[in-house]
This record gives sequence, structure tokens and C-alpha cells, in this order.
Amino acid sequence: MNFASELQIWEQIDVAESRYTMDRKYEEAASLASDIIQTIPNSNFETPVDDIDLASMMNSAGMLIVQSYEQLGRIRQVFIELKKIYGSIWAIPVEVFLTGANLLVKDGFKLELREILEEYLSKWEYMIDAGVYALREDETNKLSSNTLENDHKRRYFLSCEFYLEVAAVYTVKLLARSFCNIELAISWVDSADLPQDGREALLKKLQKLAKKQRRAAQRAAARVSTASSNEDSVETENEQSTASKGDKERKDFSRKLVQQSIQRGSDRLDTFLWWFRSIKIKIGGLQFVIPSGKLMLLFSLFFWMSFLLRKRGDVFRSLAKSKINSLKQAAFDALRLAFSVQMNPLAAVQQVPALPRASW
Repeated sequence: MNFASELQIWEQIDVAESRYTMDRKYEEAASLASDIIQTIPNSNFETPVDDIDLASMMNSAGMLIVQSYEQLGRIRQVFIELKKIYGSIWAIPVEVFLTGANLLVKDGFKLELREILEEYLSKWEYMIDAGVYALREDETNKLSSNTLENDHKRRYFLSCEFYLEVAAVYTVKLLARSFCNIELAISWVDSADLPQDGREALLKKLQKLAKKQRRAAQRAAARVSTASSNEDSVETENEQSTASKGDKERKDFSRKLVQQSIQRGSDRLDTFLWWFRSIKIKIGGLQFVIPSGKLMLLFSLFFWMSFLLRKRGDVFRSLAKSKINSLKQAAFDALRLAFSVQMNPLAAVQQVPALPRASW
């Protein structure tokens, strides 16, 4: 579509911004911004518009695309869209390019960004006399071959400040921080076509970052060493505690064995001595308690008598037999004497003589 004036273009940009900020219609905002960028080069303005204003329009529309893609979660594809809209990687406004590059770094798309940055930086060459970066000759020839103005080649320029900002993103943020390859970053800075003050500033940043990384590595190594020594001390303490615990367990086990042996001996002794415990004997209402000592004495006497009877059994039996025979003979003699007395058969019928009465 063709715009009649610069004011109409800014109105369209404002519409895209309002959809982005207020209505959250990111697809519509990105589509409208894309149409604006593709239409501006072919517009016939009622009044002439200088290059600064045209660049500002292209930059504002490009920022809308980057912001919309970030909100849509499609920041990884933003440079693909920007290259298609602007026609080439170098034609992307540098502010738009830096914003998209920083968002890719933040979201962790390092490999994609490395290729984009290397391609962008390779499109420019430093012009010492002018103190700016100009589009390389081969890119200028490609651009001129696509237009009818082959006789009047137009050169595109980039300030050293913007080029160094892109170089800082590539060396410091990407190579040194994201890829942790400071040596490669320093090597690129040394070999790149940079102004001397810009080279020194980048090297100073990289050296400062290298010192920070070395200190961080030393602190990490110290923490690892401390943790390792702590683990060793803990292991030693554990081994010592395990050894002491083992010694204690062995001592406890030996003590238990001794106690068990004593207990088994005590159990055997108790089993043997149950014969010698106190015995209660109850006869009617009387109760006798034979102490263990007297009971032991009685049992000893019983065993002694048993032994004596086994050894002198014959003598005791003969003595007992003679005593029994003597008792039997004595009893028989007493009975025979008693039955041999003469009895008067008339004693039962005879009167008992009367006793004389006493005179008072």
C-alpha cells in the first residue's frame, strides 16, 4: 500500500504499538509492522523525507516486530523474519539487531546467535580515513546489480560505536560468558579490523572478565578442596567411630558371653542346689521349716548311712537278726510263763471272807 505522507506512516506505527501494548494482539502488530517496512522504500511521499526520518521509521517498525515475537515466544525465529523483511542481515537497523541479539542471549539460543553475529560483523569494513564502517564492496555490488542505478553505487555506513556494540555482544556476552571461551574472544579482537581505542576497550573488558572467572574457579576449587577434606575428616571420624563402635561391640559381646557363662553356671548350680532349699512341713496346725543348712546335713547323713549300710550290711543284718531273735525269745518266754501259772477253778463261786468290823 502507498502512503501519501510521513504522518500517515507514523499513524500506522502508532496503531501497531497500541495493539501491542493495549490489546495484546501481537500477530496483528507484527503483520502491520512488516507491511510498513516493506512499503516505505516504494512510497511516494508528498514532501521529501530525509534518510534519518526513513531510518527512524524502519527502526520503530522493526522494534515492534522484535517485541511481538518475544511476547509470542518466537524470538528464535525473529532474525529469519527480519532478514526476509529487510532483504539482508546488514540492512536490519542496528538498534533492532542489538535488541534481538540480546534477547537471544537471554533465552539461551547461543548457536543460532553466533552464526548471525559472525555474518553481520563480516558485512562491514573499517574505513580508517572516515572513521566509520562501510558496507563491503561485494555486498554493494550485489545491491547495485538488483537496481537500475548501476552507474551510481550507493554505499551504506555504520558508525564505529554501533559496530563495537555488536562486537561486544559477540566477544564478551557470547564467546566469553556464554561459551566460556575467553581465549577465542581475545583472538578475534586481536585479528579484527577495529579502531585502536575500541580494541583496547574490548580487551580490557575481556581481561577483567578473565580475572573474575579465574577467581571464581579458585574459589570453586577451594570449596571443592575444603569439601573433600571435610569428607575425608568425616570419613576418618566415621572410621574411628566405627572402630570404636566395633571395639565397644566386641567388649559388650565378651561381657555378654561372660554373663551368659555365669548365668549358665548359676542355672546349673541352682538346678543342683534345689535339693538343699528350705522345706516346709505342715502337720495339722503345726508348720515346720527345715533350713537349707540342716536339710543339707540330713541329706549328708542319709548318704553316709547308705554308704555305711552298703559297706557293713552283713554285720548290721546279723546284729539286727540276733537282736530280733532275742526279742522274740524274750516275748515267747514271757508268754509261756504267764500261761504256766495254776488257776483255782472254784475261785469264782467261793465267797470272799468277811472282814472284821472295826469298833468305834
